[in-house]
Amino acid sequence: MRQMRLKNECGIFLAGRKYCVLLAALVLSACASAPPAEIPPRPVRESILHFELAGRAIIRQGARADSMRMTWEHSPDEDAMGFSSSLGMVVAELQRNATGARWITADGERYEARSADQLLARITDQPVPIESLARWVLGRVNRNVPATRDSMGRLLEAVEEGWTVRILSYESERPEALPSSIEVEHGPLRIRLAIEEWAV
Repeated sequence: MRQMRLKNECGIFLAGRKYCVLLAALVLSACASAPPAEIPPRPVRESILHFELAGRAIIRQGARADSMRMTWEHSPDEDAMGFSSSLGMVVAELQRNATGARWITADGERYEARSADQLLARITDQPVPIESLARWVLGRVNRNVPATRDSMGRLLEAVEEGWTVRILSYESERPEALPSSIEVEHGPLRIRLAIEEWAV
């Protein structure tokens, strides 16, 4: 009797495990077959003056590499760049407006300068031209800059202001699609951005 009860209990347990495994498989299958989020039509890239983005940055300087999460709100008059660890811990914020630029750390330390380019050097070891970077992340360079482009006229590679700019991928196959991965390089400094969210 006891053996039969154990056998029945084991059968129920195994059936429950099979049910859980089947349920998990169905959930994973549904996730795998879910269609990707629809990317909205984008404005003509030359017309974009304001944007917000979020993603991951890998900064390589010689043999050293740092990885962090990044957010950026940009307009012609202001910038707000947030940096956090891969675990989401805020590290610092860079702000720029008409009164100058500020670097504010999570510990409350505050540094000010007239140029945001100089303050960004706190993590890149050399100034980065933020105004130009704002063009490059959109897949733009100045008109007089020779550039390699794809069959739709989208930027692939160019050298501007001594920086090599490479667009590694776009968010879709549309001509107006925005970059989803970009790399900029100057001397020993290489910055790669994987852009996960755009708002324009």
